[in-house]
Amino acid sequence: MAKRPRVVAVICFVLPLLLLGGCKPKAKVKPVTVRVLRNLRSLYGSEFDSRMLEFQGSNPHLSSGQPIVIETATGDYKDLLAKQTTSSNNFDLIILDSPDDASASTALQLDMPHAVNICAGLKACPANVPSIIPSQITGPQQEAALVFQNALQKAP
Repeated sequence: MAKRPRVVAVICFVLPLLLLGGCKPKAKVKPVTVRVLRNLRSLYGSEFDSRMLEFQGSNPHLSSGQPIVIETATGDYKDLLAKQTTSSNNFDLIILDSPDDASASTALQLDMPHAVNICAGLKACPANVPSIIPSQITGPQQEAALVFQNALQKAP
């Protein structure tokens, strides 16, 4: 009979330790930022802004659980296109106004066969809006850019 209070006391002491011992704060997961180059003054610019906000509002994540954040480049569109090289990794996703804009850079011309038309996801757009993930982009950056590109392809 004297053993019963000891067993109960041990259980009352050990049980909370087991239950609370597994409670550790989760480590903060660093988001993956997709740097997008696009013409801020394009015909479909405001529509693209809406699609970007819609995507961010959906709380997108990679398969690893890392959140995805979209960042749009500021600066002269034509100048930034001309500075694209096969070794530069300034942008993870390049959205052209038209396929003709690829002529601004040899690197863009090389990546054009892999371009995806995102026009279906934009209301006010021309017949072809190429979206390019440069071939030098790899790993989580590439996966995040692909997730965003796929979201842009879908009609709203």
